[in-house]
Amino acid sequence: MSSLYIHIPFCQKKCLYCSFAVVIAQEHNINSYLGCLRKEANAYKQLSVQTIHVGGGTPSFLNSQQMKRLFDDIYKNFYVAHDAEFAVECNPEGLTEEKLSVLRDGGVNRVSLGVQSFNDARLRYLGRCHDSAAAVKAFERLRAAGFSNINLDLMFSLPGEPEENLLRDLKVIGDLSPEHVSLYALTIEAPSRFFARQVKLPSEDIQVRQYRKILATLSRYGYRQYEVSNFSSPGYESRHNLNYWQGGNYIGLGMSAHSHRDGERYWNADKLRPYMEMVSEKGEAVTGREQLTKEKQFKEIFLFGLRMNEGVVLPALEEKFDYRFDGEEQKRLDEFFRQGFLERHEGRIRPTDRGRLVLDELSAFLI
Repeated sequence: MSSLYIHIPFCQKKCLYCSFAVVIAQEHNINSYLGCLRKEANAYKQLSVQTIHVGGGTPSFLNSQQMKRLFDDIYKNFYVAHDAEFAVECNPEGLTEEKLSVLRDGGVNRVSLGVQSFNDARLRYLGRCHDSAAAVKAFERLRAAGFSNINLDLMFSLPGEPEENLLRDLKVIGDLSPEHVSLYALTIEAPSRFFARQVKLPSEDIQVRQYRKILATLSRYGYRQYEVSNFSSPGYESRHNLNYWQGGNYIGLGMSAHSHRDGERYWNADKLRPYMEMVSEKGEAVTGREQLTKEKQFKEIFLFGLRMNEGVVLPALEEKFDYRFDGEEQKRLDEFFRQGFLERHEGRIRPTDRGRLVLDELSAFLI
């Protein structure tokens, strides 16, 4: 299965926690950037794709004509499967009726709405451009426009946050009933403004308590956790993300985008000007490549598999890549079973509830 990711780096402003590849006050470059995306896409003429994800940045920052141009170029350059999942990330602000019409007419069938919270004080603290009322209104507009597969982003682990704020956010999500919820713990990374301000996160105990509360509440609302940070109603799992996690092929277009094809990974320039100059000159902006060994592919898919609730069938993975953990790695794996971080269930290795809370640490020790 092949997937297509398109990065739209433009934003109205940069949120205080953001460390992603985004650009501000560059509206005058959007049309030229779209031209670069078209040139990049020409290298993959008529490649068949089963999922499309337009992310950012803020894809909905494009005006309606620019969005239509982008969608037209996708269909001109790729063979899009008739049942493809076509997702676009949107922010509540600026999601006009005209843009909703372009999304719908362009074949978009999944919208990921970046709300982060329904608490106005929290939104101001994060530096978001919308308030709670705008988030709810945007969701209602999506529903009225006929979108039946909506994801809401929710952020937790904010400094000094009372638990009741989180519970109120979860109640709003329960009332709105989106098909999917993506959960993000606040992280403090360079070059974000929060990093420069040396913002301190809550203690690990508080984060664990909040995470468990979220899991229990979303389960009560009927959502099934299928990955550490992702929850869905039955049948609404993100097919695009599942393809990443299962080691599938994907093409990335745009500034800082990554691609993977049959064991080779490559990535684009992560600054706007170099990206556009390279594409204008050569039709591509690749700045690095890596040929993945069977060992690296094996370990990456194993670790991604641990993030998913269904876990990993280790013998099948060993057969596929003709690789096995060495003695020291196997000892560490056995120790995680003994300590109750991992378990075997119906022939699969998967993290326990306890292990899921420290999965990043386990991964670092294991490999």
